[in-house]
Amino acid sequence: MKENRFFEVRAAEATSGTMTLTGRAVVFNQPALIHDPMGDYTEIIRSGALAGADMSDVHLFVGHDTTKVPLARVPKTMQLSISPAGLDITAELPDTEAAKEVYQAVQRGDLSGMSFAFTVPAGGDEYDPRTNTRTINRIDKILEVSVVPYPAYQSTSVEARSQMDGSLSAYRQAQIKIHQILKRSM
Repeated sequence: MKENRFFEVRAAEATSGTMTLTGRAVVFNQPALIHDPMGDYTEIIRSGALAGADMSDVHLFVGHDTTKVPLARVPKTMQLSISPAGLDITAELPDTEAAKEVYQAVQRGDLSGMSFAFTVPAGGDEYDPRTNTRTINRIDKILEVSVVPYPAYQSTSVEARSQMDGSLSAYRQAQIKIHQILKRSM
């Protein structure tokens, strides 16, 4: 069964004028409240859950709208990498009006989250009814990642930044860190 989860994204402009989004689409070992039609529950994705997961054909969308043209795709215009914290993405956006809108919305902070759609194999998760917590130990396939306004996992991000500067300004880095700390304390 396909499932969606939300995280954070950033935007960067490369020296060649290309628009690049970077972010974390999956966060490991952090509880998140999942709102499900069958009832809310806490979910934790364990580190190691992506070991062996199929990530060979992942698309980047906005708001999981798979009826639109994807903004990027693994392996040509998007790279995925597993870090100790989760699944990181870097995507080069096309020179289209839709991509420019998304890029600018990320730069302004109007879009700050990421989500991903995935499948869990039989036996890949467990549920503790005492704590109402689902723990995902194994993900079978990442179907797509999306830029979204409301991430379920508060520590995810998306960012737009200029490669001409080589990095974010100290002011912007501080803003991002404060935003992340405030989200965690809510």
